[in-house]
Amino acid sequence: SATETEVPERPVVDTSKKMMRNSYKVTGYRIQAYSGGNSRADREKANKIGDAIKMKFPDQPVYVHFYSPRWICRVGNFRSYSEAAKLLRSIKAMGYTQACIVKGKINVAY
Repeated sequence: SATETEVPERPVVDTSKKMMRNSYKVTGYRIQAYSGGNSRADREKANKIGDAIKMKFPDQPVYVHFYSPRWICRVGNFRSYSEAAKLLRSIKAMGYTQACIVKGKINVAY
């Protein structure tokens, strides 16, 4: 089991900044498909789930981040809860039953 002093091997690069250059941040919703611990296995699982979702929903942005102390995988940029809820049902149907909707900053294209 991971100890609280364990740190990731390298700093995490925020790839979302490269994904949508002409965008601004507003408060909205994303699907959180996975939330794990801080181990390499958790990172691999977050990436694997992100890849699986990206293959099924290629038009949805997928974000895998390390938010200390855990790896998470989030999907989408939704202005409304109801939009996010539609995708949540599809992601749960893929077998990610722990998926939930989280409120936070999202990227919106200009």
